[in-house]
Amino acid sequence: MTKNSVACLFLIVLCCTSCSDDSSRSVQQSILIYPDQESENFKQFAKLCSSCHRPPMPNKHTARLWLSTVNRMQLHRAQGGLAKMTDIEKQRVLAYLQGHAQQEVQP
Repeated sequence: MTKNSVACLFLIVLCCTSCSDDSSRSVQQSILIYPDQESENFKQFAKLCSSCHRPPMPNKHTARLWLSTVNRMQLHRAQGGLAKMTDIEKQRVLAYLQGHAQQEVQP
């Protein structure tokens, strides 16, 4: 491919993605602003979770659900050949997620 054809292809893709039906959602998903990004707990969370996927927003689950989710991800890491989180790493990730978790809805 020539430089011009690569540039043309890039512009076509850019135009197609910007013309989606739900453009506000795609913009929202591409600009994720995580809380407390300067903390060591955030850095641990971002490092470990991004080894397999985009790190989730902490308010995606309640504090209670984050414990089971992190345990499940620990299994996925092992299945994928990645090292399990140490106890300290897991505590930091949970502290970050649970500290910024979705609030429980009271009945």
